Amino acid sequence: MIRSFLLLVLISLFGCNKDDHSNITSPALIPYPEGLTTHYITVNSVIRKYLIYRPAGMTSVKAVVMVLHGGGGAGVGVSELGTHPLSVFRTLADQEKFLVVYPEGSSDIQGNPGWNDCRSDDFSGSQGDDITFLKQLNAQLVSELTINASKMFLTGTSNGALMTYSYAFQFPETIKAIAVSSGNLPEFPESGVCTTGSSIPLPILLTHGTSDPAMPANGGCVANLGGECNRGKVISQSATINYWLQRNGLQNEIPVVSQFDVNVTDAGNVEKRVYNGANPLVYYVLHNAGHQVPSKTVFSNSSAASGVQNRDIEFAEEVWSFFKGLQ
Repeated sequence: MIRSFLLLVLISLFGCNKDDHSNITSPALIPYPEGLTTHYITVNSVIRKYLIYRPAGMTSVKAVVMVLHGGGGAGVGVSELGTHPLSVFRTLADQEKFLVVYPEGSSDIQGNPGWNDCRSDDFSGSQGDDITFLKQLNAQLVSELTINASKMFLTGTSNGALMTYSYAFQFPETIKAIAVSSGNLPEFPESGVCTTGSSIPLPILLTHGTSDPAMPANGGCVANLGGECNRGKVISQSATINYWLQRNGLQNEIPVVSQFDVNVTDAGNVEKRVYNGANPLVYYVLHNAGHQVPSKTVFSNSSAASGVQNRDIEFAEEVWSFFKGLQ
């Protein structure tokens, strides 16, 4: 009888240990399979698409990085490895074990995916309810992954950069920080929240080419090859920086400045300005560079519409390093 009792106790102990172990490592804790997968969410009766990349071996969520493509391009195709610098976030996720989300924007007048940002004078851009889509997707991810806003990050390029600003005006309390490539604030923002905006500080990283023909560093018409200025106007890069310095309480901070030129065959060197504080701002001035996302590993061809790519920094690496430092 004593032997039977001891046997039952041992079985019970081993059974508890096995259950505890499976609960800790169960991949069901993250309701998305490993690899790059396609998903859909319905927003105001419209089905919206997004991709999620979960690296192999990831069993807990340290961060979620939402990546917004530019306008008139391949949409979530920027997630394809080797085809676009924004795909490098996947490579970093493999190393650092964070989740990457690639939402797809609504269609513009030519049927290409883009974002309905805060420009009131963008007459050829997307007109979908993109802000509600991103807000609802953010809320869904937070709920599904059982995390909070401190693990949610947002980044984008070009039209995606302006959409990142738009989100930061309206729902900054739902994210930890933002990063943009080739994006200036609109000169004529839509009325309401896009004009009044939120005053909540938000850490931000920015990169911009001084010879960007599509998003002029000195402000003006966006992607104005046809001369009609139908994509709206933006303010200058310096005015955009000043807005964020004011919002983040950094207007009296003296930046820490460094310069480097890793790839001497591209357009020019990089000047990095770091404004330290509770809500820091990091600004990369890409001298003589154009509109493309800067990258050391994924080359983008030069053109009259885009200029010359900077090859001195890897945008995704700089962004993730910035986000990671805030955790």
